[in-house]
This record gives sequence, structure tokens and C-alpha cells, in this order.
Amino acid sequence: MKPRPCLLGADQEAALPSMPSILHLVQRPTTGGEDTPRLAVRDVYDLDRIDLDAYAGLVLASGCDQRFLRRHRQHLSDWVRSGGRLLFSGHALEPFVDGLPKHRKLEFHATSDLWLTEQGSHPIWDGVDRRELLYRTGVPGPHTFEDLQRLGVAGFYARSYLVDLPQDAVVITGIGPGHLPVDVSYPLGAGEVILHTGNDLISYTQPGADLAERALAHLELAPILAEVA
Repeated sequence: MKPRPCLLGADQEAALPSMPSILHLVQRPTTGGEDTPRLAVRDVYDLDRIDLDAYAGLVLASGCDQRFLRRHRQHLSDWVRSGGRLLFSGHALEPFVDGLPKHRKLEFHATSDLWLTEQGSHPIWDGVDRRELLYRTGVPGPHTFEDLQRLGVAGFYARSYLVDLPQDAVVITGIGPGHLPVDVSYPLGAGEVILHTGNDLISYTQPGADLAERALAHLELAPILAEVA
């Protein structure tokens, strides 16, 4: 491990707050005020000035400029190949990282067309009942699945799917009768690309399906390249 420059004593350094290990790129100006102990929130247009090797994981918000990201494809791909974990939620329209599948709109007319089915295993989704993800309702309080079928609206988790998956990709969640891919993971070098074709995965915090916590915990397990070089 490469030693970090230190001008403080060991006790003083230990008392300092640790740097977030996950970078969250969004498309808006940021000041650092949104940072948490786990997430450093930065404007995607500052990517040129950010040292990706200082982070274990990278979360790309669904609204990020994909044409801009495409111009950084080599940089992003090299970082993942070195061991980073990249999580993207939304519709993949530009190939901003190697192996990125294409996005297709889903034609749906009934809840059965949006039904979610577990396919492959992945630490973020293992043990999550896909029925917990299917419906949303504006009625506060806990609800049984039967209540949600009566009160809720389906389709908030995903209404599209991915095609042209890399050879080693794992389909984690399928949608509709054809179990079309909506959650996918594939290895890229020593790292991993994780895709969700819906709203930002780190916004899912409901009991029983806390995908936000699961996603952050998974990204944090990747190495911070600046510390292992």
C-alpha cells in the first residue's frame, strides 16, 4: 500500500473524517455540501479534474450527459479494468464504457408486461423479493402485496430493457413474460459494470428492498486504486 503524505501525528490523523470511497456524478453544480461519509457528490462536467483512483466505486446518475461521458470512455473503461465498480441507472444511449449494452423501450399494456422476475444472483439483489419493487402508491404506511395490487401503480422500477449484452454478462432481474434484462452485471477486466434500466438505484430505500444500502455496500468492497498502487 502506498503511504499517504502525513503532516499530523497518528492520533490526529485517526481523528480526521475519512474520505468518501464512492464518487457520485450528477449533472448539476456541486459545492461538496451534499457529501456524506460514503458519497462524494460531484458535477459530471468536473470529471476531467477528478482522480478516479481515489474511489472504490462510481455511481452515474441517470441524468448525466452521456455524450460527454462518451468522450471519457477510455478513461472510465481503464478505471473499471483496474478494479473499479461502476453503477449506472437509466437508459444507456451512448457507449461511454466498454461493453455497454443498448437500451430498448418496452411495450406494455398490463401489469404482467411489467412483472419483475429474479434471474441471476448478485450481492445487491440477492434475497430481495421482486414483488416489493413492482408497485408504488401515494398512500402512506405499510401495505401488504394484496393492498399494493389494489392501490398501487406498476412500472416505476423499469419500463425498458437491455440488448446486445457482453458475453459474460449476468442478467439479474427480468421484466415481462420474456424476462427481458433490466438489471445486469458484467465483468470488465478486474472491475465490474452494474446496470439498472430505471430510476437511480441508490434512491430505493424502502424496507425489505433497500437497494441503496446494498448498492453502496457492494461498491465499497472494490479496491481504492490510489491506496494499492
